[in-house]
Amino acid sequence: MTVWLLVSATAEESKRLESAGPRRDFLSLARELDGQLVFRGGSAPRGWRGRLLGPHLRQAWRAAAQLRPGDRVFADGEHVGIPLLLAAALRARHPAVVMLGHMPGRWWKRALLALTTRLGTAGTLLVHSQRQLELVRPWLGARWRIEFIPYQVDTRFWTDHPSMARGTQDAPDAQRPPLVLAVGSEQRDYETLIEAARGVPADFLVAAGSFWARDTAGARTSPPPNVRIQTEPVSFSELREQYRRSSIVVVPLHEVPNQAGVTSMLEGMSVGRSVVVTANQGQTDVVAGPLVRSGTDALDEQATRDRGPHAPVEGWTGLYVPPGDASALRRALMLLLDHPDRRAALEDAARRSVLRTFTFEAYVAGLARAVRDAGVRRPGIGLRQDSPQ
Repeated sequence: MTVWLLVSATAEESKRLESAGPRRDFLSLARELDGQLVFRGGSAPRGWRGRLLGPHLRQAWRAAAQLRPGDRVFADGEHVGIPLLLAAALRARHPAVVMLGHMPGRWWKRALLALTTRLGTAGTLLVHSQRQLELVRPWLGARWRIEFIPYQVDTRFWTDHPSMARGTQDAPDAQRPPLVLAVGSEQRDYETLIEAARGVPADFLVAAGSFWARDTAGARTSPPPNVRIQTEPVSFSELREQYRRSSIVVVPLHEVPNQAGVTSMLEGMSVGRSVVVTANQGQTDVVAGPLVRSGTDALDEQATRDRGPHAPVEGWTGLYVPPGDASALRRALMLLLDHPDRRAALEDAARRSVLRTFTFEAYVAGLARAVRDAGVRRPGIGLRQDSPQ
């Protein structure tokens, strides 16, 4: 039996990213399972073949040709896994498959999953959002199960690096105003953030450059003088320094069902920063905390009582604001800027939550368990699962 790992990156991209950044989960998983990596190809064939056959289709077809009875396959996203299921069916190969689902809630992806999970292959779809689990579960074939697995952050890189040592990360710079940091591009609502920033006594840095998003998020509105938008990706060490200098990490999101923004939240929490996040329908499984509304001083704990990690949390780990509500976002930021003691309590609770539930090591162990169990029938299909402790 061989374990194959189909990953979205090229071999060169993987080396470059891991050489100066957080650990890559698929590389650690390959070592854990003694698996064979199948990277995405580089340049596409010229002409109509290159236009018709995208890199993931060609990657899946190449991998399917190598499959043998009893093999298992890990696919690091549905954009890789769905083509693999099609290619395996066309070649009459039926391995056990574990597929990560990043945005499987989109209707056309659900339709493709409904088709491809009924082509003879058994497997498991792993999702990082309870909302995604509820959306996708009815669409899967009878030989497939779906499980929730909390996402991860590499605390060795973000939390334990010498530059993040206590006494250096929390030292205020009296010569500068506080820094509010926003990171990433996927489904970001930077229009609302720009409006919320007006009149706030802080500098705002929008680091919209992303290694992962297809498009760079921006804003049509001209930002005020206290907002700077950075569109070019920075190195991971530079991003870690930006987190270190920040007082608050804000993740403004559009109303979408997928778990956009999870990486930025966990990085900020790992560094020990208080986070403010949009309470959209997809982002429910990371931050525990109340909803801040505009026009009232009360914090609404009931509105977000079901949000947060499945594991118990000691105290709030962040604040929520309604989608598209610039006034509520401004109030949440001022609540933290005006009350450093409250901010410090959120920071400590956020760091503890990451170390309890979202570590890189627990995540890789959960993936390895899923691959070893792939294709094995057992009770509890679709039940929410905790990550290994």
